[in-house]
Amino acid sequence: MYVVIRTSGLSGPGDEAVQRLRDHVVPLVQGRPGFRGYCAFVTEQGDATCSIAIFDDAGSASATDERLREWSEANMADLLPAGAEVVQGETVFHEVSDPQEQQKDRHHSLFAVIRRYRGLPGQTETMHSIVSERTLPLLTGAEGFRGFYAFRDEADPNQAISLTLFDTREEAVAVHERVMEIMREKLEELAYEDPHVIMGETGVLTTG
Repeated sequence: MYVVIRTSGLSGPGDEAVQRLRDHVVPLVQGRPGFRGYCAFVTEQGDATCSIAIFDDAGSASATDERLREWSEANMADLLPAGAEVVQGETVFHEVSDPQEQQKDRHHSLFAVIRRYRGLPGQTETMHSIVSERTLPLLTGAEGFRGFYAFRDEADPNQAISLTLFDTREEAVAVHERVMEIMREKLEELAYEDPHVIMGETGVLTTG
């Protein structure tokens, strides 16, 4: 799997940004070769939007992401004037349970938590072991679990990103706090630093 995460500063109403993405981006991505899923949300602070697109591979991601970038530049500049920060890469881990779909007349949503770990040289094997032995079983066995993706940023291999999706904020935050406890416990001796975290309830959610 290949994941593309775009984060943009928001200078207008969050509900308007979500409405445009729901009305226009969903038709752009659905049916595209290699497309697996897309969701977007306004961060809980209300100052940024975040979109996540998931594909079979880098090739299918590149073709669709170019269309999305062109559309965003033409139609979202008034709400997202500064452009987007992009992280992307091939997943090292991915697990999905019971995918859902959100449409205009169906208001299902998920709660997304994105963690960005920086400064990870020499910790690849340790991180992989912690995730596979401790974090992944915790996530997949938790109430409300819907998805987990983890990858290293293609442009900056010293940065690792994880995405978790749950039914509710309460479920997502409870598991997030347990994940943080595990990482601090296991990586403290390696000068571990807590990741940068953004989270929010999806306003757009569709699957391929």
